[in-house]
Amino acid sequence: MPDGSAWHPLCVASLAAQVRAGLSPLSVVEACLDRIGQHNGTLRALIHVDADGARKAARQAEAELRSGLDRGPLHGLPVALKDVVDVAGQTTTGGSRLFDGTRAGSDAACVANLRAAGAVIIGKANLHELTAGGHHNPWYGTVVNPRDPTRGTAGTSSGSAAAVAAGFCALAVGSDTGGSNRSVAAATGIFGFKPGQGAVPSAGSLPTAPGLDCLGPVAASLAGIRAGFAGLSGRPALPPAPVNPAGLTIAHVPELHGAEVDSAVQAAIETWLGGCRARGARVIERPFPGRDAFIDAGLTLLLHDFAQHYAPLVHADPDAVGSAVHRFLDLAGDISPARYEAAKSLRAQAIAGLDDWLGEAALIVAPTAPGLAPLLVDETTRVNGTPVPFGLAGGAFRRWANMLALPALAIPLATDTALPASIQLAARPGQDLRLLDMAEALGGWASPLAPLTGDPS
Repeated sequence: MPDGSAWHPLCVASLAAQVRAGLSPLSVVEACLDRIGQHNGTLRALIHVDADGARKAARQAEAELRSGLDRGPLHGLPVALKDVVDVAGQTTTGGSRLFDGTRAGSDAACVANLRAAGAVIIGKANLHELTAGGHHNPWYGTVVNPRDPTRGTAGTSSGSAAAVAAGFCALAVGSDTGGSNRSVAAATGIFGFKPGQGAVPSAGSLPTAPGLDCLGPVAASLAGIRAGFAGLSGRPALPPAPVNPAGLTIAHVPELHGAEVDSAVQAAIETWLGGCRARGARVIERPFPGRDAFIDAGLTLLLHDFAQHYAPLVHADPDAVGSAVHRFLDLAGDISPARYEAAKSLRAQAIAGLDDWLGEAALIVAPTAPGLAPLLVDETTRVNGTPVPFGLAGGAFRRWANMLALPALAIPLATDTALPASIQLAARPGQDLRLLDMAEALGGWASPLAPLTGDPS
């Protein structure tokens, strides 16, 4: 791992334990605000920092914990929000100028859930404009990877991942329509979770493509993902349920994305699968029928539904958005009604046939991205020496989980280089917690955590 001063991810479980042992939530927030002050100007991870609101919420959390009220593992911990979710009294920018001058009248449903879990909202995270891709945001700048300032973060949840990786917060919220939470996790070497469709309420958030959108957490540990999912969804925070790896069948789908994978990524995945076999799991190869048409259908649905929401707004104020949004709308304009209906039909058929395709397999595993963290200048990674797109343009590696409405988790893997690889695990619809339990049982990931010795700063 590069020795960069901006790299400092924090562990939700460790912080939660320290808070209950007497560490002040206010001191945690102050340490994070200090890091934001030091590094956000360079990383551009956060668009807005609510220092006063965070301090007020931290003091309230501290008083509650002292009185014996414990809201769960997020109580008193700072959380950043991708700026697509409403916070009362603040502008939800969507990384754009389209909504300048507007203020949210109330918190988004997921933000209300986080507050009920005791989370301290510390700020709003940068993103690709209106989640439309294009690694450079013309209004708020390009997010820099805290691991390596020459690398990007490769997805629309870019600021969320960078904020976690830099220790600006214990947890961040992102969104995943075609793989963003997983893409940015892969680029920064952390964990990214796309819950199943509808598992986290979307009310009060800006859409990309409502039929594919999912709000979810990015964190530096699996415990953080579990706590974040519980907080966002309004569920109780439960410990992992025991899973016997020897009872699991894993469907490895190396060609699901239809593109070449770098040898460093492939080697890391083979090592991880070898560890699963050593724990007794059965690994099978499972080709995906009609792969190319299915991948194309996912992009068709995403572009069409994006345009349905944003085209009227952009046409009314075209100068309020940058070139990436206009490119998205131009691509959507080429989609005929027949092509859109065919894409919907193909998705419905694939979901209906999911159980037959998976058979006895409990997990699907595939590469999260074709290569290691992309270059900042053009968001390309090297795949066996050849530059290829990593982020939105490489979405074929991740879009299938959104199309199939599956919960999916990106986990970091060690490589023989200074940068990590990533593999994604997916389970059947409705098995969000089961997926996290299986990941816990299988282990084998590369821990991205910074050491904690009593003081998060």
